[in-house]
Amino acid sequence: MRVAVTGGDGFIGRYAIDHLRECGHEAFAVDRSSGVDILDEELGTALKGVDGVVHLAGVLGTEELFDQVDDAIDINVKGTYRVLEACRGNGARFVGITMPQVWRNVYQATKNCAQQLSYAWQQNFDVPVSHVRAFNAFGPGQKHYGVQKIVPTFAVRAWSGRPIPVWGDGTQTVDLVHSTDLGRMLAEALAFGDCEVFDGGTGRSMTVGEVAEMVLEITGSTAGIEYLPMRKGETKTDIVAKGEGWDRLGWRPEFRAGDLERTVLFYKRFADA
Repeated sequence: MRVAVTGGDGFIGRYAIDHLRECGHEAFAVDRSSGVDILDEELGTALKGVDGVVHLAGVLGTEELFDQVDDAIDINVKGTYRVLEACRGNGARFVGITMPQVWRNVYQATKNCAQQLSYAWQQNFDVPVSHVRAFNAFGPGQKHYGVQKIVPTFAVRAWSGRPIPVWGDGTQTVDLVHSTDLGRMLAEALAFGDCEVFDGGTGRSMTVGEVAEMVLEITGSTAGIEYLPMRKGETKTDIVAKGEGWDRLGWRPEFRAGDLERTVLFYKRFADA
């Protein structure tokens, strides 16, 4: 298959492309940093001849997006529409990425709208559509600046000898999934197309406080944890994958302590950044 990955120069996109190529597919990135914007009128030309699109391009954030609502709607919703139209015009399959619907914020609202839009294109225009529900992704190469992500944020702070910031009391749970598993799942989702959703999580729940303690142990930091008020757009939740779609794929992601250790060690170079 010839597969385009929008946002392919990004963290998860690179892992998806790597897995697609390992499986013998022709995979390439369609990314703003490479000169192609999903909002461009010429997107259909950039995607001409593709058999499938893994659509990862989007604007991220929780509290941050309350000040960027127009951008979030344009990129996450209108951009998805343009990708769906390109898939329709090329007879291509569409794989989107979504997340657990646990919060009420701009990002989740736009991602939910984009998902429903894709279902409309599947029902009315026969575009094969499936989604991967990504939980708490981590792995080497994830940005440690900008939008806060749990592992890079914790690791950089710990390596810098500063307290790890925990928003809330730390008892809220996460489901840490390594980026290689997400890349594999996104690639394999292309084989489907009847609005299937695949849980990109491990089914292993751990508290944010537990993750912070693991990072402190790996880094040897004695700076401890700094508890902060919950951020706007987030509430205390218990997040864990339930296993939707694993039976269809014939495998499930797993949490591996070695992956977390290698990822935390990757961020040592950014101490004091």
